[in-house]
Amino acid sequence: MKRVVGVATAALLSAAVANAQYWKALGKGTIGPTEIQTLYGDSISNRLLAGGTFTFILNDGDTVLGMGQAAWNGSRWDSLAYRIAPSVGQTFWFLRFQDKLYACGGYLFYDDEGNVNSSFAQLNENTLHWNTLACTNPYPLSGLLTLVPKEPQNTLYATGYMGSICGYPESCVFRYDGSAFHVWEPFNLIPDGNDNYVGTVFDFQGKTYMTCSLRDPLGPGYVSFLRWNGTTWEHVPGWNTLSPIKDISIRNDTLYVAGTFTLADDGPGNLVAAFSNDQWNNMGGGLYYTPVPMSGAALDLEWFHGELWTCGRFNFAGGIPAHSIAKWDGQRWCVPPGDFQWINNSLSRLGDMTVWRDSLYVCGGILTVDGDTMKQVVQWLGGDVIAACSQATGVEEAGFMSVGGELQVTPLPTGTSWAVHFPRMGQWTLEVYDAAGRQVRSLLGNGGTMELDLGAEASGLYLLRAMDERGAPRSAKLVRP
Repeated sequence: MKRVVGVATAALLSAAVANAQYWKALGKGTIGPTEIQTLYGDSISNRLLAGGTFTFILNDGDTVLGMGQAAWNGSRWDSLAYRIAPSVGQTFWFLRFQDKLYACGGYLFYDDEGNVNSSFAQLNENTLHWNTLACTNPYPLSGLLTLVPKEPQNTLYATGYMGSICGYPESCVFRYDGSAFHVWEPFNLIPDGNDNYVGTVFDFQGKTYMTCSLRDPLGPGYVSFLRWNGTTWEHVPGWNTLSPIKDISIRNDTLYVAGTFTLADDGPGNLVAAFSNDQWNNMGGGLYYTPVPMSGAALDLEWFHGELWTCGRFNFAGGIPAHSIAKWDGQRWCVPPGDFQWINNSLSRLGDMTVWRDSLYVCGGILTVDGDTMKQVVQWLGGDVIAACSQATGVEEAGFMSVGGELQVTPLPTGTSWAVHFPRMGQWTLEVYDAAGRQVRSLLGNGGTMELDLGAEASGLYLLRAMDERGAPRSAKLVRP
């Protein structure tokens, strides 16, 4: 059972005991107005890698030259590799592809011939030198900045703004097979535009998806999310916003996306949403940043102990207060204890997370947590402790749970059917979702009672959402044995 720290209890803990029991600092931060912006738990080298815009990174007793990259061995920071140029750029992120370590970003280095290579490279882990990928990515001519997806599948892509590499005509996407770049033919069907941009490319449920800012190949205007079905480009069903996607994660045939989109700008959710079988789930209402709603963002998604954690810039998750970090258990949002204070307003966010040695690590513009100095990188020590969760689900009893007492669900003798009792007469739409957020039923009713048969579905927890003709939602949960 999860340990819950109530609001009053958390306040007493904060006053009486240092809350470092929940969060632990890694080192003393960086020198200057710089930031650690990405973390990568590298199981092969058994190190926690950090990237960003910093020149130096601090241990308790010494200072290490990093040039935007550093490695933590469990007790101290050290340099990661050689040959990063002394002008400070930005390391966006690290990833493994075919067991080799890659990095990408706005940095540059000189290769063995003295040529300047920009934005992405592969690490020779014997010499600790960054090497070019097949050919030099020129600086400052190329708009290609990133290697994706961050958790690679069978293909790695170089993406960004229009640029050329290895003598190919300019494109926003090139395919990389581990030894050479190749033209990615589907992008040739995208209309030309000097401001075209591609973020990530990944495979999901037999199609290739692309986050972007592009001229729409299917009509006028621009698009921010497309998919390739093997023959033609398609719009992603239900995606009607130009707001960008910042991160994606795939689990149990469900695609999770995080970004700056909101319901107000025709997104499928607020900063986060789940997608499966061409249907979107808004994940309990998602996340909010009330001080400046248009500045809210979910920047990273990370699975930890079977739950989906997200971080970014938000102060509510599912309607409960949150300090830029929360986790989704499939039915509700929960937030860990911790009062984060920031180095300055422009850095008031948590930018990235990773899992390493079975611990969760978070980075961002952190100055203190619960009053304790913890600059930029922290480790979560709280296990299953949570400060609060979104709307209570009630008590499971005989395969029946209800929320708010408005939509009642009663098990029938068959064991796989339930009577759903609507609160009043009138037209109702009933949607049923499994624990992964997939919609398994969509039914219409006229009030009164409806029989719901889940005999063809797997055992587990199901969420029921009913909406009347005025759009007022009711919800309930049940457990199919």
